Amino acid sequence: MNLFQLSTSWGINPALVTAHHTLGLKFENGKVYVCLGSEWKSFRLEGGIYGTETNPGYSCKDILNKAGKQLSNGVFWIHLKGSHDAFPVFCDMVAGGWTLVFKVVSGVDKKVWDVYNSAQASAEFVTAALDITNQHHDHYKNRVVMNWDNFNPSQAKVILYEGAVAKKSLVFDASGTDKLNWYSEAKLSTSSCLISRQKQKNLFSIRADVAEPTAEVFSLTGTTVAVGLMPVGGNCCCMVLVGKQPSRRNKVLYSKLSTYTNWNTNANVGVADVLAVFVM
Repeated sequence: MNLFQLSTSWGINPALVTAHHTLGLKFENGKVYVCLGSEWKSFRLEGGIYGTETNPGYSCKDILNKAGKQLSNGVFWIHLKGSHDAFPVFCDMVAGGWTLVFKVVSGVDKKVWDVYNSAQASAEFVTAALDITNQHHDHYKNRVVMNWDNFNPSQAKVILYEGAVAKKSLVFDASGTDKLNWYSEAKLSTSSCLISRQKQKNLFSIRADVAEPTAEVFSLTGTTVAVGLMPVGGNCCCMVLVGKQPSRRNKVLYSKLSTYTNWNTNANVGVADVLAVFVM
């Protein structure tokens, strides 16, 4: 349908559909735009199933609440508050409406911190990346991470998956946090593994940019200072982001035990497919 046909079908004078007339309309690249005098602004038509591209929700939890019934896990569409630009996200509806915002894929030779800290999303519209598997062999991040305050999550969760099965998890109270300080021991509310008490204190950091001999460093993205969600070596911890050894380079590792393990005991060490960060 061209612009003249669209305006006529809506009962609008085609002469008004120009960039020089306020409230003029145009249809371009699958979107409807309205002229606001000096610029065209896209807008979405209300209606349709909530959580779709044409009628996105604010979060997976929001979509689940408005559905009024149990929904299956899968891809839904959301938008940030104050924006009409919708984008797809993976939703864990079975667990209560968690929104996937970041995913580290095991074995990808790319600095995780650079992806997390970037001002750009990564694989946001790649369908194969919108799940809890490693079928898309690259890290994933959507715009919620860059707009953490706008999304205003109440909880955040880190999960290690192998074969789409959760192996380890950490749940944090994310209320009043930003994209960095939600990941802290003070905010940790639930853990599927024992936190190491071998050191005087535990130091959580999205980026392991500190080296403190009296602390166990829990880094989400890992650097050369302290590699991994928890540092590799000795009897320590229950999961790590990357290994130092060549055979474990850039791999997401976890202890098969209910406690920490010695990472040199291969029988006790598993390799996860992904490390996923969800918010609610």
